[in-house]
Amino acid sequence: MDFQTSILGRMSGFLYRCRADENYTMLEMTDGIERIFGYPADEIIGNRARSFTSIMCEDDVPLMDKIVGTALEKRADWTMEYRIRHNNGHHIWVTETGGGIWDENGELLYLEGSIINIESLYQRIDEQTAGMRVTASKTNEILQSLRSLKLLAVNAGIEAARAGTAGSGFAVLAAEMRTLANSSEEAARAISNAQHKAG
Repeated sequence: MDFQTSILGRMSGFLYRCRADENYTMLEMTDGIERIFGYPADEIIGNRARSFTSIMCEDDVPLMDKIVGTALEKRADWTMEYRIRHNNGHHIWVTETGGGIWDENGELLYLEGSIINIESLYQRIDEQTAGMRVTASKTNEILQSLRSLKLLAVNAGIEAARAGTAGSGFAVLAAEMRTLANSSEEAARAISNAQHKAG
């Protein structure tokens, strides 16, 4: 097996060459489009059965048009992320790196690039974000508990004062409870603020 065939067979995505039209009409595609996304290349090349934009998440098409248009004006490459709808219906996040090809007269011939499946990366990010949401929820629960502890400490101090000398030991305990509640609340708030900044 030659080098290119071997590498392309391991690639979680595909290479393409297309026209710079509203459908990004495909001229050439490697077989990763079928292996990863479930569409035979010959159905999309030349818009024979479907166009490339028809398998994209329709909400992402305007952003693609904007990014590609801006890059072509600057004669620069682009990198962007969007969703392709798998042949069985679910969406897969991809990252695309591409650019335009011009002839010697400066006429745009076509676009070409690579489209790589990054769904597993998005799933990991979502899992990590879910963990942060759970932590944030627990932090809020801790803050609520600490507020209750502070109220208990205040009430304990009042009761200790009423008891006079007999309540001196209870007064010390109440003071320690307030100190613990205040320092713990500061720490919990610092964690909560850090989470908000990270989000």
